[in-house]
Amino acid sequence: MNSIRRIAAGALAAAAVLTPAAAAKADTPYAQASATVRDDGVVLHSENIDEVRRMFRGTYCVILGEKVDLIGDVAIHVTPTGRSVFPRTLSVQRQAPVCSGHIRSVAVFSQVANGLAADTGFYLTVS
Repeated sequence: MNSIRRIAAGALAAAAVLTPAAAAKADTPYAQASATVRDDGVVLHSENIDEVRRMFRGTYCVILGEKVDLIGDVAIHVTPTGRSVFPRTLSVQRQAPVCSGHIRSVAVFSQVANGLAADTGFYLTVS
């Protein structure tokens, strides 16, 4: 029984050593576009993103690069980052009026539980 435990422990240790550490940025190898955005709208990391603007509290406009194919079904995923006292809800809208209806735009809306807009950092991926 002890030899089985030793073999299992050795295998786990080898797997831990051989597994690369997670990157600080969002690693999205199959996404067409991705961005890590601070709550003030500053982009920390992006790929195939032309511009990000904080329009007003809790509302951000993301302009996708020309290489992003938005024809047909497109998966857009947004995840809040950082810590906040109140839970946040994020939603997205393609070609949003808040982004002047730009054909390659995605608006990100952030709000707290009572529905009030709130600034929030986020990861955005478009697949």
